Amino acid sequence: MGKILDYDEMNKILDNLDCKVIKKEKPIGYTYFGYPISHYVYGHGKYHVIITAGTHSSELISNVFLIRFMEKLCNKEVYIDENLYTIHFIPIVNPEGTIIVTSAIRSLIPRNISDEEEQTYCLTYYRNSYIEGYYANKYGDRDYKLQQMMFRYATTNILSDEHKLLKDYLNQLFKENDLPMGCMINWSSNGRGVDLNSNIECGSFVDRVESGEEIYASLHLNNIKRNKLGPLGCPYFSKKGEIEKENESLFRFYNEIKEKYDLIGSLIYHSCGNIIYYLGEDDKKNPWVKLNNKEKKSNYEVAKVYADKTGYKLDGKEIYTTMDSKLKSLFPVTLLIELGGVRATPLSQFMDFDLDGGSDAFKRIYSRIINDNTLAILDTLPVMREKYIDRME
Repeated sequence: MGKILDYDEMNKILDNLDCKVIKKEKPIGYTYFGYPISHYVYGHGKYHVIITAGTHSSELISNVFLIRFMEKLCNKEVYIDENLYTIHFIPIVNPEGTIIVTSAIRSLIPRNISDEEEQTYCLTYYRNSYIEGYYANKYGDRDYKLQQMMFRYATTNILSDEHKLLKDYLNQLFKENDLPMGCMINWSSNGRGVDLNSNIECGSFVDRVESGEEIYASLHLNNIKRNKLGPLGCPYFSKKGEIEKENESLFRFYNEIKEKYDLIGSLIYHSCGNIIYYLGEDDKKNPWVKLNNKEKKSNYEVAKVYADKTGYKLDGKEIYTTMDSKLKSLFPVTLLIELGGVRATPLSQFMDFDLDGGSDAFKRIYSRIINDNTLAILDTLPVMREKYIDRME
């Protein structure tokens, strides 16, 4: 079997986790189309940590990594002291987008495929994206893209009637906004076509969208408009300041945990870039909170432990235009972790080759993501707890 998981497979794995180890709690909220944002808990210790994945649904490796980590905990492959920590897992922050992008994947790559065949699809998708990035740089064309044409039969018709409300809305959205053929494979937004990370009161695109500017994505996605509801980038549904249900639920949940318990930090998984973003220097004024030097030092020291284990780069600059920057500001120590060093989501991070003479950047990408980040969590939690205790003194 391959490494890619679709939405139903994810939920099957989650439903089959040992409930004596990881307990399914009530959802933290529901999406516009009624899908639950599921919440799972490991341990019962004093120190609480929140770990999320899948804000951008095309960054599929983040969901898969977190679900596999939860599996490892249940299977006793790794151990976290359940008497010391309580870990809150939100493995699918964006269920609507995950349904869309994984349905697109399954239109071409079936579940029962061999690992070798799946790897070929992933490599082909990556190479096609790379070629289109080159063309975009050299010629600036906005034609249909090779990686999208691989999934040109992934239309809204691939969604089952189980998702009828979502399917009917997407049909209308494709017609109204003239979305490019095959772009369901690029779906990063929620089901309404809103980018959850840009869906914030001071989002980087809000003023530009308000002014009527036409904004395109970059490189191999430069035929997708970011100022229109669709696969990626659009900051709000119909009016400035309108916050999506996923973000309302997530922010409320963070606040509840912080108010009730000792929230020592959180990890937010995205892809890609092999980067850890912590809250350090300000590129512009923080609209939510100003950290003191002790808090900034804690952010850096925890991030460095994670970086040392994974080899990821550290970045402490913050421009405060995303939902993640709001969470990092209000709930230290919170790290945003970009999994995988190669571009072209959702498939490139599932490449797992070890080719003779090949570049190190392409060796065992998937395995390194899973293994390195698993060990990094285990090493980071004690330091996160230590820095929290130090800040409270």
